[in-house]
Amino acid sequence: MRVAITYQHSLYLGGSERVLEILADMYPAADFFCMVARRDAIPEKLRGRVIHTTFLNAIPGVKKLYPYLLFAGPLAAETLDLRGYDLVISSDGSHTMGVITDQDSCHLCYCHSPHRSLWDQYSEYRSSLRWPVRPLFTMSAHYARDRNFLAAQRIDKFIANSEYIAKRILKFYRRSSTVIYPPVNTEQGYLAKGYDSYYLSVGRLSHLKRLDLPILACNQLKRRLIVVGTGPEEKRLRKIAGPTIEFLGRVSDEELGRLYSRCRAFLFASDEDFGIVPVEAQSYGRPVIAFGHGGSLETVVHSGPEANRTGLLFPEQTVESIRAAILRFESVEHCFRPEMIQAHARQFSTADFVLKMSEFVESAYSKNSLIPSVSGADLQVCG
Repeated sequence: MRVAITYQHSLYLGGSERVLEILADMYPAADFFCMVARRDAIPEKLRGRVIHTTFLNAIPGVKKLYPYLLFAGPLAAETLDLRGYDLVISSDGSHTMGVITDQDSCHLCYCHSPHRSLWDQYSEYRSSLRWPVRPLFTMSAHYARDRNFLAAQRIDKFIANSEYIAKRILKFYRRSSTVIYPPVNTEQGYLAKGYDSYYLSVGRLSHLKRLDLPILACNQLKRRLIVVGTGPEEKRLRKIAGPTIEFLGRVSDEELGRLYSRCRAFLFASDEDFGIVPVEAQSYGRPVIAFGHGGSLETVVHSGPEANRTGLLFPEQTVESIRAAILRFESVEHCFRPEMIQAHARQFSTADFVLKMSEFVESAYSKNSLIPSVSGADLQVCG
């Protein structure tokens, strides 16, 4: 069986790269296809593998220009040559799920999210652009959105990385999906004998992660906060940080584990489709204070008896909401049980992902499953 795995790009490392690395282990002979790839941003386990890119990869300065090449994405994806592959797995919800496959091949899509700037965040993204760029984005997004929807209709079966994304796949693509949570390296988690007084935030320092909110909240409360990660927002975040905020940049896996295991709680203000880092924090037995939307609703136990919870959720992405959540946490933090928190996190393990993904692929690839089932939801069309 010849296997091809497609994905969006290798421009920087993120949570979706974890899925790619596990798929690389599961299919050691697979070839990889993506839109663009920078050598220094290729995930470690993909280095040395066959990686095909599109003509976009030859554009000078493509890393900065790539977000503006929306109109070219569908065309570029269709230039990737997938002839002769029996199984195609697209780890993407954007352009590369639109690759053209052989008639008899089985094309599966592990969808991290339908393209957000084309669908649910279209207006927000459009308003963030400078006015000369907006008309161009509007025209190219209209074209790319139509192509994205049509590409979704060619997928044999969808896999969603959370119930939240399954609902969005149904909403925007009119397709049903099976939920398989992404792999988290929960096996390395351990319980420390005690914890320190600092709160912890980990992630790429970008606007979407909203790390400015926990920083400002901890400024007001004079709480110690350690921030791990780098990104385009680092300079701005350092300017707004008070004396109780510490930036560590990139740290080793060993140091990150120590920081997770000894933090008072993990602060997470991002609206994520799934959210790997809150699960990593829980694998060390530490509670999470997270924005109550998206994947956090599925990864953080926030209701029921306090002794069975793994964290608290705050309702709004505001400094006031986070501040109130921190104070609420501090009034009940003695109720959290590290052993229970760690046990909850381990249901998102790599081993669980590999087992469920293998079973799904085997079922989809069998002769009885090559023709995708059509549900009532699949046939709904907006008038």
